[in-house]
Amino acid sequence: MKILLKILKPYKKLLIINAITDAIAMLTMLFMPYVMSKIVDEGIANQNFNTVLKFSAIMLIFSIASLTGTLIANKTNAKLTMGFSADLCKATFEKINSLSYTQYSKIGPSGLLTRATEDIWNMEGAASMIVYTLVTIPAMIVGSAVLAFMEDAVLATVFMLSIPPVMLIVYFFMKPLHGMWEKSDKYVDEQNKIVRERLSGLRVVRAFNNEQKEHARAKFATEEMSKYMIRANVRNGFIDPIAMLLLNLATVCVVWVGGIRASSGLLTDAGDIVAIIQYVALLSGALINLSWTIAWLPRLGVAVKRLNEIHTMKEEDVTVEKTEKAVQSASNFDISVENLTFAYQSAKEPSLRNINMKILSGEKVAVIGGTGSGKTTLSRLILGFFAPTEGEIYIGGSAYSDLSKNDVRERFSIALQKPMIFEGTIRENLKMGSPSATDEDILSALSDCRMSDYVNAYEDGLDHVLVGGGQNVSGGQKQRINLARTVIRQADVYVFDDSFSALDFLTESIIKKNLSARLKGKTQITITQRVSTAMHAEKIFVMDKGEITAVGTHEELIKASDIYREICISQLGKDSVGGVL
Repeated sequence: MKILLKILKPYKKLLIINAITDAIAMLTMLFMPYVMSKIVDEGIANQNFNTVLKFSAIMLIFSIASLTGTLIANKTNAKLTMGFSADLCKATFEKINSLSYTQYSKIGPSGLLTRATEDIWNMEGAASMIVYTLVTIPAMIVGSAVLAFMEDAVLATVFMLSIPPVMLIVYFFMKPLHGMWEKSDKYVDEQNKIVRERLSGLRVVRAFNNEQKEHARAKFATEEMSKYMIRANVRNGFIDPIAMLLLNLATVCVVWVGGIRASSGLLTDAGDIVAIIQYVALLSGALINLSWTIAWLPRLGVAVKRLNEIHTMKEEDVTVEKTEKAVQSASNFDISVENLTFAYQSAKEPSLRNINMKILSGEKVAVIGGTGSGKTTLSRLILGFFAPTEGEIYIGGSAYSDLSKNDVRERFSIALQKPMIFEGTIRENLKMGSPSATDEDILSALSDCRMSDYVNAYEDGLDHVLVGGGQNVSGGQKQRINLARTVIRQADVYVFDDSFSALDFLTESIIKKNLSARLKGKTQITITQRVSTAMHAEKIFVMDKGEITAVGTHEELIKASDIYREICISQLGKDSVGGVL
């Protein structure tokens, strides 16, 4: 809740203006019944036309004041609501981008998506109602009640007796709503997750004829979501008609008791009855709005809880002072992994076990292994995306636990396993790797990655627009853009995580030759399943089932490692190892 109040703080002036103008509109409405009673008692009853005109003019002034106050209040409320919503969106987006892999995985992309959309929309509604709820409704209830008692205490008491039953009914229907909305939002997250999986894996689902299974998953999540949402809305729906019934019955009682008191001479002024009925109407409206606000609080509470879950996550980092000292003392960028074991949060078994490796500054190494051997997990740990369960990683002699994630990643540039293309021009996509890069730098990186022909094929060149996700480029072109974005960045260590897999052997060979010249003297770590990609590395680490089983050059591993030899034979044939054995 603190983060929401912090975001709301810059709008304090708008809140005050909104409160004042709402108060002006509310006060003029409260005085309308009083003026009306004067018109009835002093003007119409005495057939005094001048009195009627005088008080009618006063009513007109009050009406203009009320209209002006309402217009200003609505304008300031719109500025407040839109500004708060935009700032909350920005703060939430920035916080999501600061989360570690572990924190991100805890909630998941689907849950983060609904928090950044639906829950913020609910908070936007709260911001638009905050002044009306905290200022106007209480003031209207108190003001109407006080003025009604001033007009006639008995009639006011008759109406006030209806308020406790209304509040009890609101409480009865509101109590279970929080749990219902929470469960409903949980299944909204699940729906988003299923839709995301379905869209990303559409071809696989169809290829294996699993559409009915996916339909069943979506159906279950939808039915569960709708079940709790319908229950919550049905309970909400009972509040308004029952409250209106009780309040209208109370109004009938006021009129009935007022008639009895007027006929017995206890109430002599007809204007008092008119005023009382109008105050009752104002009070009824305020109570209905209050009941709706109270019924909406559980929905708001769920949204606050879900957003708070993100904003209260602490960044997994250390102090700047400690970091600077560690970085300044580093004379090289040797990477050392010592006795590392890592298990994902929900996993029963570790993904990596007892990993020990040494990568010298400027060395070209490769990590090879089959699918699921732990290669990508190891690269994520080296990049600081996850913290080891056991063991430690060092760079330049400094432990990762003494470094901030920013200082670790400033020394790395990575081509991820899944190439990500963002909607925008080719220039904008490459500048994500190096914002200060010139067009010459970009063209040089593209040339080294064999993308010059693609750029030159379009009249707009670097301004050619790429569709989000790379829908207008091939898989190989996506990987080459991804590689260009990686190598354009000035870094000490370059990591290529299975980033040549979509390239043919000739293109891969040419690009690797270009990158070797471009990155001469830089540490290069290649994660791959292909022997042809790994074989020319100065050192190759062979991984299997989360462990490093062998280390050496291509020739050494063919002799010493059964796993590496089998990979060579399966990919390159028996002739590839015949001259070595």
